Amino acid sequence: METLFEFWENDNDAIIRTGQVALSMNVSPASATEMIQRLASKELLDYQPYKGLRLTTKGIEKGGRIKKRHRLAECLLIDVLGFTGDAHEAACLLEHALTDELEESLDILLGRPTHDPTGRPIPRYAELKVELEPTKMLLLAHTMEVGQSGILFSVAMLEDDRNLLESMGFTPGNQIQRTINGIEVDGIAHMVDDALLKRLLIKPEH
Repeated sequence: METLFEFWENDNDAIIRTGQVALSMNVSPASATEMIQRLASKELLDYQPYKGLRLTTKGIEKGGRIKKRHRLAECLLIDVLGFTGDAHEAACLLEHALTDELEESLDILLGRPTHDPTGRPIPRYAELKVELEPTKMLLLAHTMEVGQSGILFSVAMLEDDRNLLESMGFTPGNQIQRTINGIEVDGIAHMVDDALLKRLLIKPEH
């Protein structure tokens, strides 16, 4: 479904050919056809033998949900953790481990991003029907609203960068507040790049 969604995303009106799917997934045409027929039986796509397929509305939503999890995982890996390995491959593994509750928690933590680190949109076709308590959750400093404050919980970066921030007072346990001009740490104002703020985990004060 994720592969089919990518084809649909590239051209909403194009008919997706079985051969394209097989080539993209590195499987035989027969295997691709079998998978497509199984998905068609679940009303996720309309399939016409020897012609191709189109995703149904249900299929677009299903594929979008999978792609949403994948791109949220890439935001976590690249923007927050600074992961330098194969983020796409790692995100493929992580997306399968996300439950609805974990997906929603990660989405809130990241500030409900609209795009992944490469600029691709994060699909949002329906809100998850899960109940969480955001007031008890950690958040990233870059998602803080002006006037919001909290306690610095963790700094997710390498030692040299972490030491630089700690010399400015960005030490776990210190109070941090978002202001209209930047960030205050224990009352001292600092201008901090948004990329660095994505590496600071905050425990909000309410």
